[in-house]
Amino acid sequence: MTMIRKEINNKLTAMMQVRNEGNRYLRMVLDDVSQYVDAIVILDDGSTDDTVAICKSYPKVVSIGHSHISLYGINESVLKKRLFQRTIATSPDWILAIDADEVLENRAKEHIQSMINQTHTDWYGFRFYHFWKSMTHYRTDKLWAPFHYGPRLFRYMAGATYRWNDQALHGGSLPCNLVTDFPGAPSDLRIKHYGYAGSQEELQRKYNFYVQRDPHSEFCPRSHYDSILDENPILEPWEES
Repeated sequence: MTMIRKEINNKLTAMMQVRNEGNRYLRMVLDDVSQYVDAIVILDDGSTDDTVAICKSYPKVVSIGHSHISLYGINESVLKKRLFQRTIATSPDWILAIDADEVLENRAKEHIQSMINQTHTDWYGFRFYHFWKSMTHYRTDKLWAPFHYGPRLFRYMAGATYRWNDQALHGGSLPCNLVTDFPGAPSDLRIKHYGYAGSQEELQRKYNFYVQRDPHSEFCPRSHYDSILDENPILEPWEES
């Protein structure tokens, strides 16, 4: 089957997995991403709050799947594959994987169209800035430093083969063969991750969640989990480009 790469008029669809995000960053994320994508696909992982109702209130949310039993931390790969299948059913040209606590920096709105409307690059990686106990400062020490590029935006081609990492946890947000099988590039656009921007109690809950679901550190070094509770992390103030 011929794989088609369009140079113009590409449809950009965001896909997002959510669970009990109603009192966190969900509205902020949906407000932001609605400004530059054509459609949003949601997979709810057993929320018990108003997460689904919030998602339904956004016009660009075109598809919502809902599970009554949460699989996050138990079999994450199943969730990722379900979300992907729901997303490609909407006929996207490009897919942006975004979490309910992540926002692309402001200038993404100016550059995203030129990134997707071309025929030579099939995916982009972004650097992640982990905001720490605030929405103004991000962490720079240990493995939290923003040096790693993670692929989050890619061209979907119906004739292509996409494979997924079957890890139960930390398996990645996009097909694992993107980097090896398709031409891509790092982007200088940055992702602001607010997952650790809350209180010390929230950090403790995150830590407990990870060590309970990965007690033998199969998917991430224990030292990285332990660093969530560091008392004096090194922080830098965020500045928009």
